[in-house]
Amino acid sequence: MLLEKVNDMRQTLTLAGVVAVALMAIAATAQQQSETQRLAGAPAEAAPAAASAQSHAGDEQAIRLAVASFVKAYNAGDAKAVAALFVERGEIINDEGGRAQGQAAIEGTFAGIFQTHPKSQIKTTVQSLRFVSPTVAIEDGTSTVTRPSGEPTEHNRYTVVHVKQDGRWRIASARDLPNEEAVAGEAIQQLGWLIGDWLSESRSGLVIASYRWADDRRSILSEFKVQASGRPVSSGSERIAWDPLARKLHSWMFSSEGELAEGTWTRNGSRWLVKMSGVAGDGKPVSSTNVLTRVAKDRMTWQSRDRVIGDEQMPNIGEISIVRKPPKPM
Repeated sequence: MLLEKVNDMRQTLTLAGVVAVALMAIAATAQQQSETQRLAGAPAEAAPAAASAQSHAGDEQAIRLAVASFVKAYNAGDAKAVAALFVERGEIINDEGGRAQGQAAIEGTFAGIFQTHPKSQIKTTVQSLRFVSPTVAIEDGTSTVTRPSGEPTEHNRYTVVHVKQDGRWRIASARDLPNEEAVAGEAIQQLGWLIGDWLSESRSGLVIASYRWADDRRSILSEFKVQASGRPVSSGSERIAWDPLARKLHSWMFSSEGELAEGTWTRNGSRWLVKMSGVAGDGKPVSSTNVLTRVAKDRMTWQSRDRVIGDEQMPNIGEISIVRKPPKPM
């Protein structure tokens, strides 16, 4: 009976290892200048050569004030004020290629963002601002969007094309560009609390897991052992890292009995849902949804549901308490 429980625990625990927004633009080629002029309603003739940096000092200040107005309107959740910063036929393009054109569409897009993510706050850093004509300027920068709900912070690069209409600088086109390095670092840091040694002891046996940083803190490595009656039953390793294709944290697990599994991690407050799929040592497909919950600094719980081995639906495993291993005495 004990061995059956240990096998069940081993199969499941090895599966888990135990445990903005549309800102910004188009590049400054001759074709894109023509597109900008079209969006602004300006004639398509070639623009005169760019003036000197000194002659653009007043225009640069006006554009930076417009950028500050965008940040203020965004942080106030005012979609109408955001849309008013664009030309009538302006456009926004997100980092996945989604487009909204025209002030009404832009207002609707931002209204949806503010409704879904209330109280979101944005900060922008202008990295460069260059004038390709007296009435066209291109801004490159980075943005950071934070949300009070505990969702991951968003980091993006962006490009904005500004045009001067009736003496006022307005946005013709804005495109978000993904900043994968910042996103990856922010995502993996959310699991930094795992670093250290953890253990869970029950009548079925003992599970010991150790987590440590790897690759300049770009991923986390885990090693785990399962024991019963003081004897080793199984062991394995796991790596958790950012998946730039799925844009989620991903894990890869290998056990001493030939089991392989990978999972995607999704955060919901203090809980992590880990959807696992793989193959057991005997070749049967395995899958489960595991829930890892941080209860306190030195305590978490783990449970597993939707467990399938081969064609057989397995019973759920209720919450198991896992505690941080105390440091060795001096």
